[in-house]
Amino acid sequence: MPAFEAEVGLPYWIDLTTSDPRKSAHFYAEVLGWEVTPATDEYRMARTQGLPIAGMIPQPEHATMPDTWVTYFLSRDIDTDLARVAELGGRVLVEPQPVELGHMALAVDPAGGMFGLIEPAGAQHFVAGGEPGTAVWHELTATTAFQPALDFYGELFNWEIHTQSNDGQLVYATAEAEGAPFAGFWNAAGQFPPQVPSFWQTYLGVRDVAQAAATAVEIGGEVIREPFDSPFGRMVILADSTGATLTLTEVEDAPEEEPREADDLLAL
Repeated sequence: MPAFEAEVGLPYWIDLTTSDPRKSAHFYAEVLGWEVTPATDEYRMARTQGLPIAGMIPQPEHATMPDTWVTYFLSRDIDTDLARVAELGGRVLVEPQPVELGHMALAVDPAGGMFGLIEPAGAQHFVAGGEPGTAVWHELTATTAFQPALDFYGELFNWEIHTQSNDGQLVYATAEAEGAPFAGFWNAAGQFPPQVPSFWQTYLGVRDVAQAAATAVEIGGEVIREPFDSPFGRMVILADSTGATLTLTEVEDAPEEEPREADDLLAL
């Protein structure tokens, strides 16, 4: 599996906050083939083909929010970026915390979407993506304040954002790096109950969405939306065994490549 050098400001990591880490570890091992091992302070690292893919962390005791996935963006200077979050109309939820991966923090954008920042340890940073068992797309569903959200991320990460309109109404946008889209924004105003905040989601790749959905149901998950065709390919929306929502997308294996230098990633 190839590993790609990460760029500052782009999606870098995903964490699952879970009310039952052991149950979650079993679910994703069966559905996505992840190897999930306990780490320090109850943090569990998920790997595929030896490469780190995601983390799992226990929900705080008496937590009121549901289990959820959080998307983290690569930061060169996490303290400076968090100061910019506040300047641009966002809020800092969790100040930088030292973890195995480096330093991580949580924030909320002006549309109410929670996201993370990560300043990794070490000089070089690599990510795996675009194939089964890995992240293949990242998307903010903005239930409110769509334009402020676009402005916020464009300013915070210096993203090049391209918008799409229908009858003069902004409906979707993509963030691009060197002409290649890596994240999307959906204007979901009026599509959810008023109490539902905006949210980031990471689409995870599988070889066969129908088989993945069947496996998920067998081990305690639930199908929220049956497999369907989309511009991104065949997809299915699930709730995992503790209730966290995830979207799976059908993708092919990457062609074989020569090994690449990614010592810091392989050593995690």
